[in-house]
Amino acid sequence: MSTRIAFLRSGLRRETWAMQQIPRCVAALASSRYAIHVATDGRPTDDVVEWIAAHAGLNLEMPRLSPWRFQLRRLRVGLEHLH
Repeated sequence: MSTRIAFLRSGLRRETWAMQQIPRCVAALASSRYAIHVATDGRPTDDVVEWIAAHAGLNLEMPRLSPWRFQLRRLRVGLEHLH
């Protein structure tokens, strides 16, 4: 992780590069390009995907996975990342 001592702006507090980017990123997200925000808190991934597809005018070709197939797929993906 990249850190530096920020003497001028914050005394001796250490700031990471990521913290320094916050003002720039917040300003960029206020642009009209990001006018539509997707509420994801407490929503299953499938709901979010379907919402995005509908608002983008896309038709999803595959149906949702059943709960057991979803867990099986999740396990498979996790195992693949171990290699």
